[in-house]
Amino acid sequence: MIEVSYVIPAFNEEERIRKTLEAVKDISVNAEIIVIDDGSSDQTAAIANQIADTVISYSQNKGKGFALTQGWKIAKGTYIVCLDADLGETAKEAVALLEPVRDGNADVTTSIIKAGKKAGTGFVKRRVQALVYHKTGVRLEAPLSGQRVFHRKWLPVLLKRSYTGFGIETQMTIDLLQSGAIYLEVPTTMQHREMGRDVKGFFHRLKQWFDIERQLRGVQS
Repeated sequence: MIEVSYVIPAFNEEERIRKTLEAVKDISVNAEIIVIDDGSSDQTAAIANQIADTVISYSQNKGKGFALTQGWKIAKGTYIVCLDADLGETAKEAVALLEPVRDGNADVTTSIIKAGKKAGTGFVKRRVQALVYHKTGVRLEAPLSGQRVFHRKWLPVLLKRSYTGFGIETQMTIDLLQSGAIYLEVPTTMQHREMGRDVKGFFHRLKQWFDIERQLRGVQS
C-alpha cells in the first residue's frame, strides 16, 4: 500500500535533481516518487528514470501548474508531497512537513524558511500575502512556497481548477483555505538553487511574476 506520493515537477534540472531524488528516496517508506519532466532539453528525464518510480515526460514546457496537476492525477498515496526539483539534499526535510498532516494536526503544510536563513521578499510576495488575507482572512508568511503536503481528500478541490505556471501556489492556497483546510507553516532549511542577478535570473523572475499575475487575475474575476 502506498502511503505517500512525492510529486516533483522538473524543467532542466540535471544539475540538482539527482541529489533531490536521492534525498527523497532515503526518507521514503511505503511511498512513490513521481517526476513530471516538463519539456526539459537536458538529462533531467534520464536521471529521474534511474531513481523515480514514475516519470511523465512532455516534449514542450507546459508550466508548473500543469505539471503538478498531472502528477496529482496519478498519485496513489494518502498524503501528497509537492517538492521542487532543485532542493538537493534539503529535500529530506519533507518529513517535517509530512508529520503534522499524518498526525491530523493540519490539512495542509507548507515550508517557511527558518529564522536566520535567506527567505524570499518583494512586491509579488507581499501582493499575494495581501490577496490571500483578503480572500480568506488568513495571514501566511510564505504563500508562494512550493514545498507543501496535503491529504488526498483535498484532490477534488484542486483538480477542478486550471492552474497557470508558477501561479499555482497562490490559487491552490486560496482554494484550499476557502474550502476549510487547516494550514500550518513549518520552519525548515529547504533551499532552492539561487538564481543570480544576471540576464538568466532576471528572465526567470519575470516569468514567475507574469504567471502569478495571470493567475491572480483569475482569482479576482
